[in-house]
Amino acid sequence: MNASLSLLSSVADAHPFPLIRGGGLFLMCVGAGFLLGWLLPRWWVPLAIGGGAAGIIASGLSALLPSLGTPSWIHIAALAGSIVLEMGLIYLVVSRYKDADERTMILAILFVVGLHFITMGAAHGPLIAILGVVTAANAAIGWYAKAVPLRVLGIVDALLKLGFGAVMLLAYPALTYF
Repeated sequence: MNASLSLLSSVADAHPFPLIRGGGLFLMCVGAGFLLGWLLPRWWVPLAIGGGAAGIIASGLSALLPSLGTPSWIHIAALAGSIVLEMGLIYLVVSRYKDADERTMILAILFVVGLHFITMGAAHGPLIAILGVVTAANAAIGWYAKAVPLRVLGIVDALLKLGFGAVMLLAYPALTYF
C-alpha cells in the first residue's frame, strides 16, 4: 500500500511537460547562433549551424538536469512529428521559392519554423506554442512590410528564441512544478 502511494505521488508530482528544459536549452543555443549570425552576417551560415548543433547537444544533455518526470509517448510523438513537419515544410518552401530573393526565402523559412513551434507545444508546453505564433507573425509582418529590414526581423526572431528559451529553462518549469 505504501509503495502504491509513493508511486502515485511521484506521478502526480511529474511536470506536465518534462521536455521543457531541453527545449529551452535548444532555443537558447539556436537563438544565440542566429543572433550572432545577424550581427556578423559574414559568418551567418557557420554561426547558424553552430547554434543548431549546440542546441541539439544541449537538448540531449538536458537529461542530466534534475528530472521533471518521464516524457509520455505523446510528448515524444509530438516532438518527432513537429520535426518531420518542419523538414517537410522547409522542403516545400525551398522548392516553391527557389528562384525568389533572399528576403522571401528567409522569411518563408522563419514562418514555417514558427508553425512547427506551435505543434511542438504538445511536447514542450504552451510557451513554445506562443513563441511559434509570435515568430510566425514576425515573419508575416516582414513578408508584407517590405520597409522593415530583414536584419531587424532576424534579430527580433533570434531574441524571441533566446528569451522564450531562457524562460522555458529557468522560470517556467519551476513555476509550474509546484
